[in-house]
Amino acid sequence: MRYSFNVTAAAVLLASVVPASAQTPVIWGGPYVGLSIGEEWGHLPGSVSVAPSALAPGSTLGFGHGTNGSITGGGQAGYNWQFNNFVLGVEGDIKGGGPSNTTTVLPPGLPNFAPGGSFTASSSVNGSIRGRVGYALDRWLLYGTGGVAFANVNLQANFAPTTVGGASVPGVASSNSTTLVGPTFGGGLEYAINPNISVGAEYRHTDYGHETMSLGSLPSAAGGAAVSGRVGFHDDSVVMKVNYRFGAPPPPPPPMPAAEPAPPPPAAPRVFIVFFDWDKDAVTQQGMQVVQQAADAYKSGAPVQIQVTGYTDRSGSPGYNQRLSERRAHNVAQALARLGVPQNQMAVSGRGENDNRVPTANGVREPQNRRVEITAP
Repeated sequence: MRYSFNVTAAAVLLASVVPASAQTPVIWGGPYVGLSIGEEWGHLPGSVSVAPSALAPGSTLGFGHGTNGSITGGGQAGYNWQFNNFVLGVEGDIKGGGPSNTTTVLPPGLPNFAPGGSFTASSSVNGSIRGRVGYALDRWLLYGTGGVAFANVNLQANFAPTTVGGASVPGVASSNSTTLVGPTFGGGLEYAINPNISVGAEYRHTDYGHETMSLGSLPSAAGGAAVSGRVGFHDDSVVMKVNYRFGAPPPPPPPMPAAEPAPPPPAAPRVFIVFFDWDKDAVTQQGMQVVQQAADAYKSGAPVQIQVTGYTDRSGSPGYNQRLSERRAHNVAQALARLGVPQNQMAVSGRGENDNRVPTANGVREPQNRRVEITAP
């Protein structure tokens, strides 16, 4: 079989009507498959030739120069790469259905071609492998396409009965088929209904070339001359397509809400302890240093109420110790007030010999228990 190739460059110029800064969501990239249906307007020009013989001269009958429309349907598969707005891809398709052309020999006929004979050229399957280059505008894709196409072509010859040299020659039928290969080019427009499904229309012109094939020979009563046929095929087609794209990316997930920072742990209360001599309520010089620290701490932060609580050891009676603890607390509160701590920000109280810092038996003079605690929450 001889294949005829015509090398054609399919150049597609896309108008740059969109600003260069426009960006398109990446929805056209990845593999896809689809179905198509459309119309072909095909030409199947050709001829049938009978070689000269001892009984009759050779002759040739041409046919099939008209245009035949036919419905075709099939499928396609491809892969796209998208670079911002530009889309490059490759696609293969195959379609069933195609044109058919029959020529009948009319009187008075030709040598070797008796009236009533007929010759039919037809094509039933064609396909192509093509590159695609396109420009995407969001859901729209305008593209050009070009590549190589193939089609099967069948040629059938029906010679009518005739008489040669007074002898009766019966009718004979023969056929042969071949595959034609040639260039195809065109363009189309697609629209994405959703991230996976698109619909579109495409036009292509294809020239499959031509080829000569053997159709056997006539009966020996007609001289047994060899018969050959030459057939070509070119067409224009418009198809509607539906594609399903597997590579469309899913929409990005919503951003995760920022985690609320954990609240800081509450600050531990600061406790300042002023110690007293036995059976005394006067604040010592060392104790005043502690009072100063407590006043400074209060003034360095937000104003809060502070606790001033007096205590005693267990060396006196409970009643006496209660009154002593209250005097001690009162004296410390006055010292704080002189250093700038408002009276209304202090809760002053005495606890007597309760809540010993160092647990002791009754009557024990424990210095750690003779104290006033200043607590700033």
